[in-house]
Amino acid sequence: MKLRRITAFLLSIATAVAVAGCSGDTTSSESKDSNSEGGSTTSSVTSDVNSVDNNNNNNNNTSSQTLFEFSQVAMGGGGFVSGVFATKEEGLYYARTDVGGAYRYDKTLDKWVCISYDISEDDRGLLGIDGLAFAEDAPNKLYLLSGTEYFSNGKSCLLISDDYGKSFTRTELTDLIKVHGNGMGRGNGERIAVDPKNSDIIYIGGRTGGMIKSTDGGKTFTALDMGTKTETTNGNGICCIVIDSASGDIYAAISRKNEDNLYKSSDGGNSWTAVAGAPQSMMVQRMKWNGDGKLLIVYASEEGPWNNDRVNGGIMLYDPATGTFTDISPAKKCFGDVVVHPEDANKMVACTENLYVPQPNGAYGDEFYVTTDGGKSWKLLNNSMTMTDGGMQWITSSSIHWCSSMCIDPNAPDKIKVVSGNGIFASDNIWSDKPEFYFNAKGIEETVPYELVSIVDGPLVTVIGDYDGFCQPDAKTYGNVHNSIAGSMTSLAVARKNPDVWVKCGGDETKPGFWYTEDAGKTWKNIKTSPLETKKIAYKGAVGVSADGKTFYWAPENGMGFIYFTSDKGKTWTKSEGGMATEFISADPVNPDYVYATSSGNFYMSSDGGKTFKPNHQLSVFTATRPIVTPDTEGRIYYAAMGLQISDDHGETFTRVDTVSACLSVGIGKGKDENSPYVIYIWGKPKGEEELGLYWSEDEGKTWSRINDAEHQFGGPGNGGFVHGDFNTYGRVYMSTVGLGVVYGDYKG
Repeated sequence: MKLRRITAFLLSIATAVAVAGCSGDTTSSESKDSNSEGGSTTSSVTSDVNSVDNNNNNNNNTSSQTLFEFSQVAMGGGGFVSGVFATKEEGLYYARTDVGGAYRYDKTLDKWVCISYDISEDDRGLLGIDGLAFAEDAPNKLYLLSGTEYFSNGKSCLLISDDYGKSFTRTELTDLIKVHGNGMGRGNGERIAVDPKNSDIIYIGGRTGGMIKSTDGGKTFTALDMGTKTETTNGNGICCIVIDSASGDIYAAISRKNEDNLYKSSDGGNSWTAVAGAPQSMMVQRMKWNGDGKLLIVYASEEGPWNNDRVNGGIMLYDPATGTFTDISPAKKCFGDVVVHPEDANKMVACTENLYVPQPNGAYGDEFYVTTDGGKSWKLLNNSMTMTDGGMQWITSSSIHWCSSMCIDPNAPDKIKVVSGNGIFASDNIWSDKPEFYFNAKGIEETVPYELVSIVDGPLVTVIGDYDGFCQPDAKTYGNVHNSIAGSMTSLAVARKNPDVWVKCGGDETKPGFWYTEDAGKTWKNIKTSPLETKKIAYKGAVGVSADGKTFYWAPENGMGFIYFTSDKGKTWTKSEGGMATEFISADPVNPDYVYATSSGNFYMSSDGGKTFKPNHQLSVFTATRPIVTPDTEGRIYYAAMGLQISDDHGETFTRVDTVSACLSVGIGKGKDENSPYVIYIWGKPKGEEELGLYWSEDEGKTWSRINDAEHQFGGPGNGGFVHGDFNTYGRVYMSTVGLGVVYGDYKG
């Protein structure tokens, strides 16, 4: 391994290189047109062919050809699917999510396939999908309205595909409108509409910026004047657009109350008028044609998905021929969507949104209604329907909730799909007396992971946002959610010499946040004693556990990052000396006296079991990353800071790997055989490489090979910021994301 001692001067140079080359929020340097039209660029991707074949020939990389295949760790669902869509093509469905990109249902594989693997780290905001549309008679033509307000400098784009999402071109819209795939009202829609008679004509409503129109398939757009203010106090703007295929009339809803909120244009968007008689006391959620020339409009008290009240909302049927609105609501409740039988306008299915009533499995969620007489009478399904987990056991006790979008299959009208805050549910016999709902999220992996541990000769363990975490035999096998059901977790650690002992943290201001297990996750115990001097509830932050499993470490998020330790399972806590603003903790895998911690300013080490921590002033760190230890080597630490650093003396000194110019995350995994060193994985750049990405080294950092390519970027390491190798499978690497769950690559060379 080529290593050199670090000097202050060289560190400063390395810092400049790393910061300039690896900023996750760097804005695009593309020039922007000075007029009101967005420009189109090509993003050549093949997201459902999840393999990459790389032949690396730079100075430091091996020249051998390598092959990696990519997928997502099998958890199943876990996040809010904000829209689901059936097409005229048999078995073809699309889905959009709030933070995890878009999916296409593959009937051959009988699973959902992600079509958003190509999003770069700089553009990770484009994993928030604020609208989806396709050409009615050519559903291979797909349009994704993408952007997240707080990522990628608020970049807003239209992603355009003519091959079912296998590849996309991109039109920048940021100078025209703003979108926010994870904003309130994200289940409304759709705020993009394709003219049913001419798929080159596209209308988009912005959360800000108003209405825009394209006549060339989305390559360029011009602004339309709706004659009214379209920006709203809730930041939801224009929330829904539909087009009458018979007349060509366009209807657009604006997310507001107590004033006109439904508008119509009969001249291609050149002029607009408020629709007389439209309800103003409620907000439009979704609109669709009923097949009989009438418009169904679903209402709720607010934009949703979680702030609607229970008693203000309903469903209206608007007849453009007479200009009349008819209330066909099953009840005065907040509704999310309604679907119509493609051959019988009198048969409809409706769902509420943000209602919490008993469902068949005992959980609390939304209500479902059916009518066969055009809404004169409705039948509540909750008392007669059944629910099953679809092969994902963890969902058994969870509800169908936040039901903002449904679709009905035009080729098989007995089949519907409905979104939920945890995935998608489906029924294949919705018109029966006892419809059967089942979890239909196979392939959809929309969790936000925070930590992963591959236990030697043991399972794969994760902690995630919202749904605690999972334990599973391997990446491909669906596992079980932690039975602690503790909500969002932020950190996880396993005792290396006593791997039945795990610790994790999460919680909030109302729920003590430290949990541990001594039987490899079979049972979890919540430590309710707060380590904080104020005795306020401690929550989130970072945890660690000594190699022998006898000492737990915790730096709560609301404890200024100070480290606390307990040797009596939380009966008492002691505050360590030194170590502030701690974001990561890692215990030595062999010697329980040594503990390592990092902050955005320092690397800390303890040689007395965590009683005291001292900083290593050799490193000047601006972003905290994990100190990575091997499963069986005392004192050896891999650290992503100012490039890639390695210590063999418990962090007293570090040397920098000469072959790496920038490193944001590092992990290690099983070597090729028992005589091979651990494989090193990085999210960064070896010297001679121009692209930030996933790389691996099998010779302790002497040479590196690229693992991913432009088609497999996954938005970068996201919130969790980790890259880990598997300790049981050679050539398997895991990476966190902002909403694609844990992605992994398998070496197939």
